[in-house]
Amino acid sequence: MSTVETKKLLVGFDVKRLTAKSSDFLLPVVTNSEPKLYGLSSGKHFYYGMVVLTGKAVTVSDVFAKLVDSGARIKSIDETLGGINYYFDVLKTFKVGDVLRIVKDPSSCYGFRLEKTSFKPLVKKKGLP
Repeated sequence: MSTVETKKLLVGFDVKRLTAKSSDFLLPVVTNSEPKLYGLSSGKHFYYGMVVLTGKAVTVSDVFAKLVDSGARIKSIDETLGGINYYFDVLKTFKVGDVLRIVKDPSSCYGFRLEKTSFKPLVKKKGLP
């Protein structure tokens, strides 16, 4: 397995509830040639994800293990590991707090790309006591 790691991942983001917090880490998957963001905890598909810091380094092997534990069907181990590596590389180009969506991209070797949206999470700022 791979030792590539990141401290950034996507979590589920609902554009109808901008203040809602999610801890469901997402992984881009392509099913029936349609790219989707798959929740590793819930098994749900999301349209949007927000970039967050995980608090510790996460490896490709960690994410792959979570994917297997979620019960997701894996057609090719090598292709899935390559896709996770690609995902980690793409995430490096975005900032924490960016809201992304997954888009079909036939020119990508994995069939998707992530693009930044104009959505922003609503965060309550705490003032001085």
